[in-house]
Amino acid sequence: MSQITKTVRLSGSSADSIEDAVRTVLARAAVTIDEIVRFDLVRTGGTVDASGVPTAFEVVVDITFVVKESVHG
Repeated sequence: MSQITKTVRLSGSSADSIEDAVRTVLARAAVTIDEIVRFDLVRTGGTVDASGVPTAFEVVVDITFVVKESVHG
């Protein structure tokens, strides 16, 4: 039987880096979503202070996971 996947779009942020923001989104998603097989970085951005130093890194991520087969008895 062929595999069916679904993609959801999530966002998150980190004070440390874009990579940490992505890792945070994936880790939080994995708490409630099983079988995550892929992610795509859709958008990056962030905020800066008055001197131009980054204060937060923000990401929007598409997360793709396998849809479980239905169980019919």
